[in-house]
Amino acid sequence: MRFLIAALILLVSAPASAEPIKELASLAPFTGKTWRTIDGSVDGSDNFVDTSKWEWILHGRVVRITHSIGDGSYAGESLIHWDDVQGKIIYRYVTTAGFYTDGVITPVENGIEVHEFVRGSKSGPTETLSAYRIENGRMHGWSKLLIGGVWGEANEFVYEEAPDAVPNIN
Repeated sequence: MRFLIAALILLVSAPASAEPIKELASLAPFTGKTWRTIDGSVDGSDNFVDTSKWEWILHGRVVRITHSIGDGSYAGESLIHWDDVQGKIIYRYVTTAGFYTDGVITPVENGIEVHEFVRGSKSGPTETLSAYRIENGRMHGWSKLLIGGVWGEANEFVYEEAPDAVPNIN
């Protein structure tokens, strides 16, 4: 009987699913889901399959995104949070390729815009611009890469929810 009472107390006192802080509310439509590309790519490559898991952590103060391309040959993790000093949503993205990015997310009508700066890479893009929106239950987006001081053409992509998918980040 004591076990049952203790279990009920724990169940009743367990925190509910984290609600985001108001500064991160614009990320709510994307978060709490796992997404997989069904069309396009962020870099224009063929056979691009990105699996991305967006989740609330630290009592809704942070969004963690883990993702992998294909079978995990490339993977990364982002931690997104509100920065009171800058008054912006910022993040750091680290990768298995040895580089990282720092970025700013700006809420816009029907989605978000993202500007990131690549650090620690000897080649490839030095900045990226992208935007994401949810439409008909799918995540739509585009991205452009700054390479050698020149912005490339925008690549478009579409993700759909993939609840059973798991990013391979090992």
